Amino acid sequence: MKSFRSLLFTLILCLSLLLTWWVQHQAYDWSMTRLKEQGEDRLLNTIIGLRTAIDSYKYLPFLISQNKDVQELLLYPVLDKGAEVSRFLEQMNLVSGATALLVLDLDGRALSYSRWREEQSFFLKSHANTPYFTQARNGEQGVYVDSTVDGKATSIYLSAPIYDANRFMGVAVVRIDLSQLQDKLNQLEEFLLFTDNGRVLLASEVDWRGQRLPELIRSSDQRLLSDGSELALKNLSSGERVLFQAVALPDLGWQVAVTSNIYPVLSTRNTAAFISLGGCLALGLLLLYIRERHLKNISRQETRDALESSERQQRDIINNAHVGMIALNTQGSIRFINPMASQQFGVGSERILGYAVQELIAGDDESFGPLQRTLSRLGSSGFAPLTAHEAVGKRSDGSQFPMLISVKQMVAQADMLYLVTVIDITKRKRLEAALQRANDQLEHKVLERTQALQEAQTELVQAEKMAALGRMSSAVVHELNQPLTAMRTYLAICRHLLNDDNSMLAENLTLIDDLTQRMALITQQLKTFAFKKPDALVPVKPVNALDQSLVLFRDRISQDGIQLVVESRDPTLEILGDNARLEQVFVNLIKNACDAMKGLDTDKALAIRIAADPQYPEAQVRISVSDSGGGIDPVNLKHLFDPFFTTKSIGDGLGLGLSIVSSIVQDLNGQISAENRVEGGACFTVILPRYVCAQSVESSNDDTLNPDHPENS
Repeated sequence: MKSFRSLLFTLILCLSLLLTWWVQHQAYDWSMTRLKEQGEDRLLNTIIGLRTAIDSYKYLPFLISQNKDVQELLLYPVLDKGAEVSRFLEQMNLVSGATALLVLDLDGRALSYSRWREEQSFFLKSHANTPYFTQARNGEQGVYVDSTVDGKATSIYLSAPIYDANRFMGVAVVRIDLSQLQDKLNQLEEFLLFTDNGRVLLASEVDWRGQRLPELIRSSDQRLLSDGSELALKNLSSGERVLFQAVALPDLGWQVAVTSNIYPVLSTRNTAAFISLGGCLALGLLLLYIRERHLKNISRQETRDALESSERQQRDIINNAHVGMIALNTQGSIRFINPMASQQFGVGSERILGYAVQELIAGDDESFGPLQRTLSRLGSSGFAPLTAHEAVGKRSDGSQFPMLISVKQMVAQADMLYLVTVIDITKRKRLEAALQRANDQLEHKVLERTQALQEAQTELVQAEKMAALGRMSSAVVHELNQPLTAMRTYLAICRHLLNDDNSMLAENLTLIDDLTQRMALITQQLKTFAFKKPDALVPVKPVNALDQSLVLFRDRISQDGIQLVVESRDPTLEILGDNARLEQVFVNLIKNACDAMKGLDTDKALAIRIAADPQYPEAQVRISVSDSGGGIDPVNLKHLFDPFFTTKSIGDGLGLGLSIVSSIVQDLNGQISAENRVEGGACFTVILPRYVCAQSVESSNDDTLNPDHPENS
């Protein structure tokens, strides 16, 4: 219904806008047609006024040509006769109101001139090539417009031939300045006289004279009316928008135009549009009102029918519902109870009416409090609905059962104001108890299995170590057999040299000592690999372990020409571990780095860095050992930390160094990784948890309580 109402309103609005546009277009067309017709009338009046003003001087050339003194002057051009005719022309000029009158001979020279007093030099000027002289010599009544602007007023020349019988003797000329026509056309409004090149000669606005049309008109466009006529609308430099209508006067070489302000047309169009739109909207709203009133009457009747049907359905639903329903008044007394509620509480529906609902609820349970508060606020403004609250119901025989109870306000009808719904959840409670027992048993079994798996994992790790020791037995035999054979040989030599040179004996004893240290190192690695990690961990500073480890490599670093660079060594950083195992990590990593650069001709560099992890500076310590060697074959990267994996020749190592390092780092809850450097060589990175003392923890509670903190995550 709402969408239909919106659609109807949209349709009325669209029709109103369409009708408004049509009315606006018709009003504009009609008003513009009227304005065009008025402009045509004004244009015609302007042309008539201009013609009339010019025609008022056309008799003068003919009148001069008929004067006997003028004719005698042309027959006998003497000075005295010319002066007499000039005075005659002067008087005639004053009477006629023309600008100047003159008489020209056959050669086009002036014999007499009405303004002879002011312009004596005029007699020296020849008019033989002027259009008005040529027209008169050809027997025509000449009309010529001199539109040349040279500081003087633009003039119109009227001429007539002078005959003696049929013989042409000269020309009578009348000159009229346009300023004289301006005075006669002042009663006309909004007109323009301009030449073909667009120069304005006369205009109703004096400021427009001498200007060109492009200077007066900023822009223009064409409009087409319904009758097929085309209109020119122009914007003047003054900001006024006008209808421009022009007609050409070929005999004068002019164009006459009138301008009509179109503001009344726009005002008429807008007024018509406003009236049309307002009328359409008013009519549409009236139709909507009539329709809505009709629909409201229908809706009221349908509502009454629906309420009656709903009441019947509600009673049927309540009586057949599978949940208990009880209706209460504002005092909490039972006014209605459905059969399911009677069955749940074991009471008769007729006998329980009028009793307080509290009698059906066990009050010794702690869940009774919220329900009691809700029931105590029945009928007051502080009442708040109660939904799915667990409580204990009391049957008529004294037994109890768990239930979900809800109390909500009903629509005020007679004395049934509040509805109580009751759901017996005895079966659900039994299932929840059984499920809880099953969960407890399952958790106990999971705990036992987890503990057993942890113990099995510990034993499996130790068994794997022992199996690795068995796999390496052949390598150990080879490694120990060589130094033992050499020792026996050197000892035999020593027996023969007891009475000989003591220096050779000392050298053999030194070799025996080196071989013994080599065997000790092999057995120490095996011992470290086989033993379990210590149970107790203590705070250890990686910087101290590094210093102690570097002492062992001082001579080798110097002899091999290795440049040692310790980039960072923060003495405040600590981890949880044991100093011996951490030294073992440094010793193995530094030894591998030195071995990787063995035999290189390029510069050898060993870089060690101990600093807080940039990603988690408060939670982790990052240790990196980099070398400038040949790097690691990408195929071997995934096997670096496997026991007995080595790329060295037999006799140079067992392949347990990195495996021992990886085992120690894992025991310390850390991580180790290896990668090739872009600039060459390899880099081993160890990340260990940072140890924070108790005072530091207390001073940074805000960080540790943050769920996004690395230690909390």
